[in-house]
Amino acid sequence: MLSTYEGVVQQGRIRLPASVVMTEGARVYVTIVPGLDERAARRKANGWLGEHVGNLVMAGDGQLTRARDADRQVWRFGAFTSSVQTEPFGPIGYVEVDAETGAVLTNHSEAEQMIERGVRQERA
Repeated sequence: MLSTYEGVVQQGRIRLPASVVMTEGARVYVTIVPGLDERAARRKANGWLGEHVGNLVMAGDGQLTRARDADRQVWRFGAFTSSVQTEPFGPIGYVEVDAETGAVLTNHSEAEQMIERGVRQERA
């Protein structure tokens, strides 16, 4: 039988409500719920794209995954160019948003690469 309980991590341990009693030796699966949902993370990604890449670039669907350079969960969004005359094109790059803190982890050099890819697409 599958049961679901909500707990909190305190000092590296999972604290469950006192009323929860578990059978000794039971298999337990832990799911970490991100502090930032996809919608809020997309707003962060779109804001970053507007400031660093251009106002005609938008974040696509998000994927909750592990960061490439650290042991943390991130929302990863493909960056797509868009305009009134054309369908969205891309992804021309990716924006990563820390799922817990909301910090955008994508750097300036990645923004420059996205700009270059977007310009090449425009010329094609």
